[in-house]
Amino acid sequence: FDVVSCFSTAKWVHLNFGDEGLRTLFRRAYACLRPGGLFLLEPQPWSSYRKRMHLTPAISRNFRDIQLRPPVFSELLTSHEVGFASAQQVEVPYGTGTGIGANFRRRPLIIAWKAA
Repeated sequence: FDVVSCFSTAKWVHLNFGDEGLRTLFRRAYACLRPGGLFLLEPQPWSSYRKRMHLTPAISRNFRDIQLRPPVFSELLTSHEVGFASAQQVEVPYGTGTGIGANFRRRPLIIAWKAA
């Protein structure tokens, strides 16, 4: 693929499968991309994880064990473990309207690039 996007899902992978699940998601996104491809990741803030930590016993257990927090996702994406050449967090102006898009207005986007 030229682009793999992951919007509003990384938190759920992380809560259901822990740090290893998130690492697997990032490695698989990298593996799916052609050289020069982009991985677009919308990480949710840690506060949104806390709001969902009691949904199931497994999620509660995984939440307590999480070591990788959203601020280090860019670093993980560019580590030897995953392999992206760069990962930059950008602020995205989603607009000021109401409706479905209003909830996503303040979330940054991480753009990771697979070297050509």
